[in-house]
Amino acid sequence: LKCSSEGRAYLFPAALEPHRGVMEPPPLMERSMLAPHGPVLKPKYEQEEEWQEFSERTDTARSHDFGRYCWTYGRDEDEGYLREAVFLEIPLRKDVEAKHIRASLTMKHLTITVSGEPLLDESFEDPTWLNVGESFWELDVKEVKKVKRKVLRYVLYIIMECPKYITRWLFASEKLEDDGRYIDQGDDEDDTIDSRLRMIAKMKEPEPRRDADIWFSETEEEEERWCDSCGSSRVVVMKKHMDATYMKYCNDCPFVSPAKQADLPSGLAKQRDIDEKRARKRRLQARREEARKRMEAEREAGEPDRAEEVPLDYKKGEKARIMTDDNFYNELSQVLHNGDLKWDS
Repeated sequence: LKCSSEGRAYLFPAALEPHRGVMEPPPLMERSMLAPHGPVLKPKYEQEEEWQEFSERTDTARSHDFGRYCWTYGRDEDEGYLREAVFLEIPLRKDVEAKHIRASLTMKHLTITVSGEPLLDESFEDPTWLNVGESFWELDVKEVKKVKRKVLRYVLYIIMECPKYITRWLFASEKLEDDGRYIDQGDDEDDTIDSRLRMIAKMKEPEPRRDADIWFSETEEEEERWCDSCGSSRVVVMKKHMDATYMKYCNDCPFVSPAKQADLPSGLAKQRDIDEKRARKRRLQARREEARKRMEAEREAGEPDRAEEVPLDYKKGEKARIMTDDNFYNELSQVLHNGDLKWDS
């Protein structure tokens, strides 16, 4: 165990000589180690909706689809290390090749043209997070709306020192409504490491579940131990032989009133109330999910447009094939015979 000049501690193998100095970890790992990804928590009922919204907003599997393009936030493997990045995907025509594409990327703006025609011309919502020097683009073939199409995939790496996560907006135009007004964001703070840790620390675990035969709880507040006439707290709850129910007898005045009675103690009553609310919430969520599936089914009912679909034999010749020695000999002889490959003696 050794400590660096910055106060960090690292483990090194015993075979490492001390004269080689302290080996700093790769900077690519620092931000990923600090990021609290996907914590599994189960907060109490009053915080469930807030936690669900937080989990959906920070879900790396969520895709932001805007028709002309879509993007997701996640991690990319770079030389054995995981780096956080934004994956921007733009559908292309089937005749577009890499030589037809020109891309201009800065901290504030992204411009992509295909054969001189603009494909994407957008300004970033936040100009402080992008690592321009290491970001890159590539051509890929993916299924877009049930159609196999060419896609320009741009990997936008995030600067390691940037504490912000890109989970809400990528481009400034995404914050505009159809009539040109900006979307009201409220007082929501930026999605940063600090805000995520504060959210996780704010969550409180629910009370332990009580079975039907467990009757323990604080019931003094629910019993209303005060006189309904003079307000004195010097009351006695009891049931005399002539009383039909429990009564409150005040020691400071002669007033007598019926005592509050409940079928269940306060802990079990609160637990039953929460169970009923959760059941109603599940029914509403099931209805919304069913309505969403119906809308998606109606939207995808027709036959998809296959005008830009990539043929099945796209780049078939570049794929690796497994051959026996005889097959390889026959293929090589055919290529030499056709003159496609020159034999240099």
